[in-house]
Amino acid sequence: MALFFRAIYLGWFLSLAYAGILYFSDKYRRESLINVGIAFTGGVAAIVIITTIHAGIPGFPGDSFTGGFLARVFDSFVKAAIPEEIAKLVVFFFLIWNFDFEDFSEGFDGMLYMGMIGAGFGAYEDFSYIFSQTLPYIGEDAGEAGRALQFITWQRAFPGHVLINAVSGYFLGRARFIEGNKEKLRLVAWSLTVAILAHGLFNLAGSGGGTGWLIIYVIALGRVFFFLREKILEDSPYKVFSELPNEITESSFVSYINIIREWDFDQPIDRYKKLYNRETSPNLGYLPVVISIVILYPVAIAGVYYLNKLILDAFKLVG
Repeated sequence: MALFFRAIYLGWFLSLAYAGILYFSDKYRRESLINVGIAFTGGVAAIVIITTIHAGIPGFPGDSFTGGFLARVFDSFVKAAIPEEIAKLVVFFFLIWNFDFEDFSEGFDGMLYMGMIGAGFGAYEDFSYIFSQTLPYIGEDAGEAGRALQFITWQRAFPGHVLINAVSGYFLGRARFIEGNKEKLRLVAWSLTVAILAHGLFNLAGSGGGTGWLIIYVIALGRVFFFLREKILEDSPYKVFSELPNEITESSFVSYINIIREWDFDQPIDRYKKLYNRETSPNLGYLPVVISIVILYPVAIAGVYYLNKLILDAFKLVG
């Protein structure tokens, strides 16, 4: 049991760090940590969908990323990228899409929440790699945790899921605020396609291209993320409030009146202004966040782990 929880705490720290960077990358208005936690936990729970798919389809075991190029392509895309990205998109629509306006009020929120789902998914993957492939084989001496930490740092440190899903979330954020079901569906399809392609290429770079190619790919993916982030924040309704001075002057009042006249968002400007001033949207203090990380997060990981075992055992009995 000590090995189990040691793997949990070793597994979450990188995904949590990437999630924090993503959270603070919104320079206008940061979302409630409650909703961010929901998205992160949903990403952990998405593993259950993957386990069911892998266990329920004959001849479709977990990915191995070995063999020739075509075999690695099959593992990278068909066994890993396609089911995993579908599962994360299902979680997004089940948990996030129907958030109230106050909790999903601009396009960047799509990037944020989808990226958090990716962070949660990656956190569980890190735990499973450490628990099943690292800690059992490195001994029980005093350097055990240090070697596990070294393993995850060098082998699992690339922010794949966070970047992939933050980039695909760009299209979901656009879809949320565009008119017409046909256009929404088109953008959702783009989101899934981009996620699958980015994920499959990430797996290929990691499984056959060597660390150097993976580093180059991650840097390129990060550049895409920052480009899309700036692009969607340029269209943020909160940008206008950040550019107004705190003290009301005659010139700033005239500017505000002009903004009202040119306002072309669906929601009234006063509603956005209240959100920008944080008069709504409940948040958490730092103590509950620490408690969640130290106590609730391991409970979530353990719950998903044992639920996965039940699913696998059930399919073995049926088989």
